[in-house]
Amino acid sequence: MSGRAGLVKALVAIGVVLGVIGSITAWFLSFEGYLPGDAMVRTWATAKDRPSDDEANDSWVVGDVAVRGRFDAVTGFGIADGQDGKKLWEFVPPGRAQICGSAPRADEGVLLVAYGTESRATGGESGKPAAPGKGKGCSTVLALDTKDGRELWSVPRTVSDGRFPTGEFLEAAGDLALVEHERTEQEARAPGDNRSLRALDLRTGKARWTAAVPGACGVWDTIVGKEHVNAVLACGGEDADDSGSGGGEDVELMAAAFDRGTGALKWNVPIDARRPVTTESSVDIESADPLVLRVVRSSNRNAGEETGTFVSFGQDGRLRPGIELSGDYGQIDLAEVAGERLYALAWTYSKGRHYRLIAFDLKTGAEVWNEKLDEPAAGLAVRGDRITVLCEWSTQASAITELLVFDAGNGEELDERHFREEAPSGSFFEHDGRIIVAGPAGGHAFTAFERW
Repeated sequence: MSGRAGLVKALVAIGVVLGVIGSITAWFLSFEGYLPGDAMVRTWATAKDRPSDDEANDSWVVGDVAVRGRFDAVTGFGIADGQDGKKLWEFVPPGRAQICGSAPRADEGVLLVAYGTESRATGGESGKPAAPGKGKGCSTVLALDTKDGRELWSVPRTVSDGRFPTGEFLEAAGDLALVEHERTEQEARAPGDNRSLRALDLRTGKARWTAAVPGACGVWDTIVGKEHVNAVLACGGEDADDSGSGGGEDVELMAAAFDRGTGALKWNVPIDARRPVTTESSVDIESADPLVLRVVRSSNRNAGEETGTFVSFGQDGRLRPGIELSGDYGQIDLAEVAGERLYALAWTYSKGRHYRLIAFDLKTGAEVWNEKLDEPAAGLAVRGDRITVLCEWSTQASAITELLVFDAGNGEELDERHFREEAPSGSFFEHDGRIIVAGPAGGHAFTAFERW
């Protein structure tokens, strides 16, 4: 009996050891993306970009086409089954012109880009004034069909000084194309780089309307909603335009809405009811329906810390309770609006960044749910009732290693996948069950991954 008992103990010990080894092996294979049901595998990658000194790239996915915009070209890649990132078309601006702007959203299969030659001052040595350089500025707006790169229409853009504009000045949504024109010296001066707003038919370029912008205001930024064209306006005295001359403290940024069909002003209200938001602050539009603004009052770029508020408005312009960029939940890094909720990735620091995924109610500003993440987050996308988060191994990493999917309603984790090959850390899109990741300049423009 003693011999049999010893044999049993030995077999049990061996079983435990094998079980531990099996568990460690399974964990390692899962973490490295080598177990079915736990993995993300690369399916294709586009050809690499040409090297560029300009790191600024714009990326979109429209239908079955992924579009990459650079200063020297805009290129469309096929992402439908069987196309595998094949280059479909490319637009290169004529002569020595450069692409100086593009719509942040491509809608109805139409992409807006603007190009021109920038005027650069020359001379100025030994106390002599600088002479204006040659160049007509960002003077041409072009509409491209994203399926085949065909030029649909082009229109001139009013340019006052020949310089490339700062910030977004094109927008496309639904059947509208919005173009912000610079006001000439003969027109009334106004803040916000002296811009006026005009709407065109997105498919034909035919003029629709010119917005009734208040005389003391200029257009800062715009977005098209279901009922309104929402805008941020810069309002102030005639000499208070913010063109880099330091006059921003005299200009207040306002939230506004124009009638989508006629351009008539519906309402124009302060962004903050307590104190003015000047051009010293950073104001970005996060959503059109409802209108949500990200207002940054101050920031410490080295630490990645910002002080400010997400501000939401009702359809009548009524200000809703704000959501602070930093609070007990940490510092909000990335955020996306879907319906009446704002979904945000927030971090706190303790021997590295630790992230949480949080859902806020935009009507009340209150937290709906709050989920802790095991890895540092680097990307966020909301589609339907699902939230996709891409994570890195550490905050010092430069590549994505993990995908998480959550239920948008209650924050429950629905899926966890590990990338067999690390994905570049950048913007990403979901298309027919695949994750399409945009790469940096000089690398693969787009890389596709799918579940395995």
